[in-house]
Amino acid sequence: MAKRLLAGFCLSGLLAVSAAGQAASHAQPLPGLDATVTRVEHAATASLRDCPPGTNTITAVTKPGEQFALVTVAFKVSATFKASPMKRSTVTDATDKKYNTPSTFVDVGSVPEYSCTFPFRVPDGTKLKSLQIESSSLDLSSFEAK
Repeated sequence: MAKRLLAGFCLSGLLAVSAAGQAASHAQPLPGLDATVTRVEHAATASLRDCPPGTNTITAVTKPGEQFALVTVAFKVSATFKASPMKRSTVTDATDKKYNTPSTFVDVGSVPEYSCTFPFRVPDGTKLKSLQIESSSLDLSSFEAK
């Protein structure tokens, strides 16, 4: 009985890890730069930090009828990455409307691994479909299904 119970716990743990892995959306926006969406949240306020996070500490607040969609992305920079200017990221909602972020990419290759949260000012209740970073599109629908 104990072995069966332990096997059930192990299987449940593997399924949870597998589901978490499937929820993440991966892309390579530029050669040598890997990006993985780790979280999507909605909030009334947002930090307007650049990416990778630096000393910019400005906070923004929404107006009535708006919210911030906060998309957190983990980045890994490999030795093959060649630093170049990067455009600001955008998101697309379920109706294909595009939204811009005020956050910019600054000195992207300066740190080997980091995480950035990109704020997007959207109408209340907006469900996001995808995040665009350079030529890559990362699926956000699984994060918004919750």
